[in-house]
Amino acid sequence: DLAMGFEQCQGIIKKLLQNKILVGHALKNDMAVLQSQHPWYLCRDTAKYEPFMKKDKITSLLRPRKLKDLAETKLDRTIQIVGQEHCPIEDAIAALDLYKKARGKWEKVVEYKMNRTNDIEQEKSME
Repeated sequence: DLAMGFEQCQGIIKKLLQNKILVGHALKNDMAVLQSQHPWYLCRDTAKYEPFMKKDKITSLLRPRKLKDLAETKLDRTIQIVGQEHCPIEDAIAALDLYKKARGKWEKVVEYKMNRTNDIEQEKSME
């Protein structure tokens, strides 16, 4: 059998992602399959980025939107056409294009959250 083992594949992916920004949609699903984690400050998940989310009509809580809907409304692109085979490459490109479209504001939000986290950690260490 020429197939790569799961542990070997997992190790390669961890090495590839080390200190890299990971962009995708609903990344928790991909990371669960890999039985892996990635630092929150290096994840750009289009399902969790607040400006891309929608308010629930009943609870007013923010809910993720489908990648298909985001691609249509934000990129004017049709993906995941009913009756056609699902293309993960098309999904990945859509997620990356969504990130690139919002990158400036998105990175400022991440920078703010990182600085705030560091401030809180420093305050705790002084107690």
